[in-house]
Amino acid sequence: MANEIDIGQLTESQQEALQMYTSITDDDPITAIPLLQRSAWNVQIAVTKRFDGEQPDPLAEAQAAADNAPPAQSSRILQNLQQESFRQSASPRTRPETVSRITPQSTAQTTYRAPFLLSLFFLPFNLAYRIFSTGLSYFPFLQRIFSRLLSSTASTRPTTSSSSSTRRPLPPSDAATRFIREFNEEYGPSSHSLPFTESSFNACLDTAKSSLKYLLVLLISPEHDDTPSWVRSTLLTAQFSSFLTSHSPSLILWGGTLLDPEPYSLADQLRVTKFPFAALIAHDPAAGSNAMCTIARCVGPLSASDLVAKLAAAMTAHDDKLANVRLQRQEQTAQRNLRAEQESAYERSLAQDREKTRKRKEEEARKAQEEKEAAELVRKAEQEKENLTRWKRWRAGRLPSEPSTEAKDAIRISIRMPETGERVIRKFGARDAVEDVYAFVECYEVLKERVAVEDEKGAEQKPEGFTHKYPFRLVSPMPRTVYDLEQGGDVGERFGKGANLIVESVEDEDEDDE
Repeated sequence: MANEIDIGQLTESQQEALQMYTSITDDDPITAIPLLQRSAWNVQIAVTKRFDGEQPDPLAEAQAAADNAPPAQSSRILQNLQQESFRQSASPRTRPETVSRITPQSTAQTTYRAPFLLSLFFLPFNLAYRIFSTGLSYFPFLQRIFSRLLSSTASTRPTTSSSSSTRRPLPPSDAATRFIREFNEEYGPSSHSLPFTESSFNACLDTAKSSLKYLLVLLISPEHDDTPSWVRSTLLTAQFSSFLTSHSPSLILWGGTLLDPEPYSLADQLRVTKFPFAALIAHDPAAGSNAMCTIARCVGPLSASDLVAKLAAAMTAHDDKLANVRLQRQEQTAQRNLRAEQESAYERSLAQDREKTRKRKEEEARKAQEEKEAAELVRKAEQEKENLTRWKRWRAGRLPSEPSTEAKDAIRISIRMPETGERVIRKFGARDAVEDVYAFVECYEVLKERVAVEDEKGAEQKPEGFTHKYPFRLVSPMPRTVYDLEQGGDVGERFGKGANLIVESVEDEDEDDE
């Protein structure tokens, strides 16, 4: 039938399926067409039939039987067989076989418990052995005889040393490194083409799960005779090496020997019954969000082409699932990053608002403090001015009276006032203090406003807590003589018979000095 079909008559989808099938199996296109036709041009089903063997098709048998069956029962039989075929296709084969992290257990420490019926069968023999051993304990010479016989019998037996009994257990990562070293030493330089991962199986499983990669597990048993030939004819071939190189970005290779605890426990978890064994493990979203499943099992010494074809078909069929999971993770990562950026922007905006609020409060507090200080200065200035006015009134009321023209000890003093330039002449007694002259100059404006000083004398009280300081000094210009208040003395003693004085401000000199 295949010879009657022209490849050019195939549709575009059929030609693509034929090209994909031949690239995986390296079969002749003419011989591949009938198998693809029987598989409804499904490449995965055709590859499975090619390597696992083609089973009888219940649907085809039902259709053939329907042609020979009575017309009344044909539709019922065909429907039943179709349902049975669907149940077989949806059998446990479609259920993914999950792979979990393992806890390594040494093969030497593994204990086996006999079934209950078998223990019940050997119970009389165990009791007889215990009675016999207890009886021998009362006859020491018999024990020595039996021990010598047993030792001589054991010496005549051939001693078979097991490599597993002398193999030192190591941590999983160190055991993986030892396996790679022993593998390279046994199979020579060509074995270096296999990129085994020097880490434990659990670490490789976690890496494959997090990065969505395939994990190819190779389990080797040195006790099997097929192992050396399978390694040289399959694993060390250029075809398998090229397959690993082309899929290196998405494939992790891990291997182990059953002599080590971790590979032994893994073989027990995967229920391996025949060696050598290879399994392709990948994340399957159908089994769970973080489940790792076995998507291909290669049991026995397969050839390089069969092994590569089976692994490639499984990876091709599973690539879409991993692509969808990668897309979902990228979307989740983008959402998390966007949420993190939004939260970060919100925190920055909140921090900026807090900073603005803090600065505004500090500015308001600073302005309030400045206003308070300014108000305090104004209050103190007003209080100082009021106290000065009260002091002038109080001091003006206590100035000595001006002597009469007939007084012989009257001393005439002419003073030029600083503000108006007015020259004022007043007589003081010879025994009046120099401070009275200063007080006259300080209180001159108050004296001018008052009509009768004697009438108000003693009416004003001296302000409490106020210390007055004269902001000027009296100077005689020619010759220049400064009449400091600190020197004290009487008017007659300091000014003589008379004096022409000018008023110099002390505050101006202080500002000039600054």
